[in-house]
Amino acid sequence: MLVRDGFVWIGVSAQYIGVHGGPPLDRHLALTEVDPARYGPLRHPGDTYSYDIFSQAGLAARRLAPALLGGLRPKRVIAVGQSQSAARLVMYINAIHPLAHVYDGFLVHSRGAGAATLSLPQPVFDGPPLALVRDDVDVPVLTFQTETDVVAIGFFAARQPDGPNIRTWEVAGTAHGDTYITDVGRTDRGPAAADTTYLPPVYSILGGTIACDLPINAGPQHYVLSAALRQLVRWVRSGRSPASTPPLSVRAGSPPILERDPRGNAVGGIRTPQVDVPVAVVSGIGQPDRSPCGRLGTTIAFDAATLASLYPSHRSYVAAVSRAAKQAMKRGTLIAIDAKAIRRAAAASSIGR
Repeated sequence: MLVRDGFVWIGVSAQYIGVHGGPPLDRHLALTEVDPARYGPLRHPGDTYSYDIFSQAGLAARRLAPALLGGLRPKRVIAVGQSQSAARLVMYINAIHPLAHVYDGFLVHSRGAGAATLSLPQPVFDGPPLALVRDDVDVPVLTFQTETDVVAIGFFAARQPDGPNIRTWEVAGTAHGDTYITDVGRTDRGPAAADTTYLPPVYSILGGTIACDLPINAGPQHYVLSAALRQLVRWVRSGRSPASTPPLSVRAGSPPILERDPRGNAVGGIRTPQVDVPVAVVSGIGQPDRSPCGRLGTTIAFDAATLASLYPSHRSYVAAVSRAAKQAMKRGTLIAIDAKAIRRAAAASSIGR
C-alpha cells in the first residue's frame, strides 16, 4: 500500500536494540547482524539519544531530500512506531514534539498503558506508568490498538476520549503480532494485501525457532492498518479528521476482559468481514501464560457443523462477506483494493461448498 500510494518509507533504528540487538526474539533484527559489512561500524551511544536521533531523521527527510530520496521532496513527514517503539513515540509526542516540531502527524501502533523512559543509561527519568496523549497536541495522532494491546498489554487503563487531534482505533479480531506480520507479509508483493483467512494454521514463527501451542492469529489487522494510515494522511493534509470509532467492549477488572459474541469473537471495536462473517474465532489472546507466543493471539477454526449452520451455501457466504466489506469501506476502515482481495479470497474458498 505504501508503494502503491506514493509514500516513501524510511526505517529509523533510533534505539540501541535496533542497531546492536537484544533478547533472542529481537537479535535477528539488529542492523549489525542483518548486514555486518554495511552496518558493522555503527556504535549506538544509548537510548538517551534515541529521541534526538528520531528528530534528526525527520529533519533529514526534509532538508536532505535530494541526497536521501533521489530528488523527491516530501510534502509531509509522519512518524510511526509499533510495540516498544510505540511506547517511545508516546513519550516523544508528549515531551519532545512540543519543542522539536519535526513531524506532521503520528501513528502510534500497539502501545501499552505507559510511556518509555526519557533517558537511559544516563540518570533515568522513568516514563509514567499511565500516559495519555497530551490533549493539547497540535498535530494529528492516531492510536491503533489490537485486542492484545487493550486487555493484555495494559492499554485499557490509558483509554482517553477522542479530541480535536486525537483518534483511537481498537480493532476486533486482531493480535499484537499475527500471521501476516510474522510470515505472509515478508514476501507479499501483490497489488492488494494477501488475505490470511483461509491459510493453514500457523504454529511457529522465525523459521520454526519459536513454536506455539495454538495456531496464531490470522486476523485482519493489516487491512485496517492500511486504512488507518490513509485516514491519517488525509487528516494531516486537509485537516479532515476521521470519524470516531467504537471501542472494543471490555469489562473492567484485573485483567480486563473482552466481551465476546456467542461464537467467541470480540464485541465492539472496528469490524471487518473476518469477525462479522467469521469462519473461526480470531483473538488477540489465548496462548498459554508465559508462552513466547503470548502476544500472537489465536485462531480457532469452526468445525464443519458450525460452518454449515452459518453458511448453507457458498453463494450466501460470499454475499455476506461482500456486504461486510462494503460496510467497512463506508466507515473508512477498509480500502477498496483490499475489499476486492477479501471478496476474491472468499469466492475462492471452500466455505459453504
